[in-house]
Amino acid sequence: MGRAERTEWAVEVATAIRLASTDVDERAARRLRRAERLLRREIGPSVPKARAAALLGVSVTALQRWIAAGRLPVLRRPGGREEVEAAALLELVAEVRRLREEGALSRGVVAAALRRLGERGLPNPTLRPNVRPDELRQAFRDSSAADRLREADALSGAATALARRGARRRGRAA
Repeated sequence: MGRAERTEWAVEVATAIRLASTDVDERAARRLRRAERLLRREIGPSVPKARAAALLGVSVTALQRWIAAGRLPVLRRPGGREEVEAAALLELVAEVRRLREEGALSRGVVAAALRRLGERGLPNPTLRPNVRPDELRQAFRDSSAADRLREADALSGAATALARRGARRRGRAA
């Protein structure tokens, strides 16, 4: 089994765990969330577009339209190849599965899932250092003040977490 197949399998299992964690008591849910975090290490930061499209049950062309519209964040791999951000894909796959289980929609399931996630402020694009300056400027022009505040909050949280981690390491080294 190659990397792509393992990644697809890990996303499937992580999605099943995420969906199951809503149906159990808090103690079991914590254990399931831990299992999901372990699987996310196997998945890595991104998933190839073809695998992401297969997981969502759409064509790669349809997936690329969602990406071009800015609804699904991507990561640029070395060499410029784009892959779908794993955390956002997990959120979207889980929401698509919920909608399909409800059985209310037969078409437009991914669009409906993205709308539902958008109402909750998801998927959250992860801030990456490999974004070109012109893309950053365009993202700024396309964002609202509230979007920029959320992004600043995410950066602040990341900086705090890194500082905390550095302090713990320095404490161990001393």
